[in-house]
Amino acid sequence: MHAPAADYLSNPNPALGETITVRLLIPGQINPDQVVLRTIPNGEQQFTAMQPQSEQNGFRAWEAPLKVNEPRVSYRFAIQTEGRVWWLNALGISLHTPLALFDFKLLADFQPIPWLERSVFYQIFPDRFANGDPGNDPGEETDPRHWYTRKTFPWGQAAPKERRLMPFYGGDLAGIEAHLDYLEQLGVSALYLNPIFTAFTNHRYDVSNFREVDPVLGGDQALVSLRQALTERNMRYILDIVPNHCGFMHPWFQSALEDHESEERGFFYFGENKQDYISWMGFGHMPKLNYASDTLRREMIENEDAIFAYWLKPPFAADGWRVDVGNMLGRHDAHQINLELLRSIRAAVKRLSPEAYLMAENFFEATEQLQGDGWDAVMNYTGFADPVLHWLTGYEQDALRCEVVLKTDIPWDTATMLQAWNENLASIPWQIALQQFNLLDSHDTPRLLTLLNGDRALSQLAAIAQFTFPGVPCLYYGDEIGLTNEQGFDSRNCFPWDEQHWDRETLSFYEKLIALRRNSLVLARGEFRTLYHDQDLVVYARVFGGEWLLVTANRAEQAHPPVRLDLPAVSLAGEREFKALFGSGQIKAGNGWLELPEIPKGGEVWQ
Repeated sequence: MHAPAADYLSNPNPALGETITVRLLIPGQINPDQVVLRTIPNGEQQFTAMQPQSEQNGFRAWEAPLKVNEPRVSYRFAIQTEGRVWWLNALGISLHTPLALFDFKLLADFQPIPWLERSVFYQIFPDRFANGDPGNDPGEETDPRHWYTRKTFPWGQAAPKERRLMPFYGGDLAGIEAHLDYLEQLGVSALYLNPIFTAFTNHRYDVSNFREVDPVLGGDQALVSLRQALTERNMRYILDIVPNHCGFMHPWFQSALEDHESEERGFFYFGENKQDYISWMGFGHMPKLNYASDTLRREMIENEDAIFAYWLKPPFAADGWRVDVGNMLGRHDAHQINLELLRSIRAAVKRLSPEAYLMAENFFEATEQLQGDGWDAVMNYTGFADPVLHWLTGYEQDALRCEVVLKTDIPWDTATMLQAWNENLASIPWQIALQQFNLLDSHDTPRLLTLLNGDRALSQLAAIAQFTFPGVPCLYYGDEIGLTNEQGFDSRNCFPWDEQHWDRETLSFYEKLIALRRNSLVLARGEFRTLYHDQDLVVYARVFGGEWLLVTANRAEQAHPPVRLDLPAVSLAGEREFKALFGSGQIKAGNGWLELPEIPKGGEVWQ
């Protein structure tokens, strides 16, 4: 057994040039001919013999020195025994020589974000959370290109379904501030706000001014006031930015259209026809930015007062960024500078605020962006949410603006879900895995209860997995009171502040789950171990410093019968009893065994 964490490394966050001790635990009944730490310093393979240490709880520790000579050090183990050589890396045990992609990875000079590990985020779509100041509601207005007419409707009343209508409901920053007591009682500690910069649409990804809070949200002063109110409650917030594109009405783009010789012309991608331009996914109101322009890079990223820095400074003092379409930034056909831009953004943000959280949207595999020199995290659809939802509901994947849809009603089997989880965890440094932004739904996806056809047992199972999986959980606003997609709103509901519309049982469940996550060091730092799985049940543990937390998840309609598990990988000292957090019953465990009681449909946490 090994994980790149404090239980196995003398220093899990070493300095560059530091030599640390690496520990591997091998069952005591195995007497290997030799145990080797395999590294690849400066690209050349190196073997270091590991030395046996004391035996405890049925395991013998083997140790070796590891010099952290590079910013990211990869390592694996070789165990030679009974005429074979077995390899152990972050993905598990194999006889073949494994891929370096799945080696254990350790980052030098890594600075964990201290406020992040005990955080629970709450995502808010500002127009739909609360209307704190009706005086700033947008009136009926049509944009200059006549793409959209925007109009404010009564709170919660579905707007007519008209292609050119952009409905607003008056939600603003004052509304968020007015309900901080509710959020504090719920237990969340950090807010993720969808875009708040001036734009014509309600989603504001068509930003027309990166340096101004939209007046219909209350303007700059409303954000200053919200920042102060959050600080009084020891709460944080991150902003949503879209450096990949801007709005059609942004002065940069208007200048580029009007003056073909302007410097701003180089901020965008134009075709041979001087009016043809590239936009995000062909949506003409969002022209794509071209970072071949040094001036644009300085304005957005590199200057001391660049946009990425501006909002992190007082009086706004945001605690980080969510970067929209982070997978597409700096990418257009032959022009591929995504990683270069990403590293530039990281350097600028961390230089100003080392504790800022730099997280990006990426619906797809993001391994290369999560190696310690890029994002602190991505929205973890691929690494967490998709696998558990495919296990619960079946598989469906579409592609924006494509007619083809991949769909099957047959859910993934349990082994497939676990393989997806484990491969994603193994492909990135553990220090980054602990920072991943774990979600189950968002403004871009159906709400969880809608995805699960209103099945509250499965919804709670998914939430328990979310809050106990390595990383930082985020709750989408309204899920805690049982919101589902609504006709005319989809997942972007107006929050119903009349409490008679709340699901109190669901609210109580989330309050308890949030408190668990925020108060548990084992969930913040502990290694992730799968203990058992079969067709419908998975059992896993988070382990840190001798503390264990168990999770059971049963997707079947029928209860899973009691079972005794022989688990030589379990190294509990003496016998223990784990009690259910949400239900009743207990799990008994000892050195190498675990007795599961009957497990009903749904999820449970055992402490």
